[in-house]
Amino acid sequence: MSEQTVRDLDAVPHRVLGTRIRLVRGDYWIGGEGDALQLTGPANTIFAALDGLRSVAGVIRLVVTEYDADPEEVAPDVWEFLDDLTDRGIVAW
Repeated sequence: MSEQTVRDLDAVPHRVLGTRIRLVRGDYWIGGEGDALQLTGPANTIFAALDGLRSVAGVIRLVVTEYDADPEEVAPDVWEFLDDLTDRGIVAW
């Protein structure tokens, strides 16, 4: 995965098959017992949007709309979260 691909707003991130995902009371939990990652707030929204069809630009727009936020502030946070999920092997491009 190149840095250029990851920073392309038209790139489409998707969840990696085989990743353990549970939805508990509206929050996603990723991973197994003892090392599960709980997603809340915008992280939950971003992860739910990773359907393999929506681009990064679409994910950013979704968060901006849902949280009535400034796109200039949202974009770096979305990228940082996607980078983290990619590093953990939860998201691929």
